Amino acid sequence: MSESFQRIYLSDELSSVAIEQKQAIDFYLNETLFPDEQEHFTSRINELRKVEFLGVRRLRTKLNLQSAIKYLESGKPFLCDQLDTFISISHSKNYCALGTSLKEIGIDIEEINPRIGRIASRFVHDDERRFIGEQTLLDLTKLWTMKEAMFKLNKRSGIEFKSELVIEEKSGDIYYGKMLTELSWEQVTIDCFQVGELVVSACRYS
Repeated sequence: MSESFQRIYLSDELSSVAIEQKQAIDFYLNETLFPDEQEHFTSRINELRKVEFLGVRRLRTKLNLQSAIKYLESGKPFLCDQLDTFISISHSKNYCALGTSLKEIGIDIEEINPRIGRIASRFVHDDERRFIGEQTLLDLTKLWTMKEAMFKLNKRSGIEFKSELVIEEKSGDIYYGKMLTELSWEQVTIDCFQVGELVVSACRYS
């Protein structure tokens, strides 16, 4: 990406994804943390995880979200109820991302890597092969990020990516699919697009 920080608004105009390149940990020394976040941060030993933790809080500050980022037992992040804002978090090798919406949202970012071709059989359903064109690695990465975004939106555990997260239709950068939730199959809408070297997907219930 040409700039370190970008905020991309999605097709519903109620949601966005903020992205920023990761920095060395010293870059974040003055980052503001809420007290319970400070406790969570000091318990993290891995420097990479600390960078990701601080990078997302930096995005939170840039978006002026006045709330600690907390986690459910499932690992899903959330803000205080007063903000009426849903969030989702993603990291790639070089970037951090924070999705925000007035509705529940799941996001994923990935940098294109040839490894995606070696694992495609694990997540691509036969009916989804029509979404794979000449740019095979890009299209496979799009399918992977869309399913990761669906997974993060879904509250159900033990999800099978290949058969229970399904992409059905496409219109430009907007995809439509369904996923098996705790109650039933639910329809979803996914924005999926490329920003520089990143593929970005954001999923909401239709």
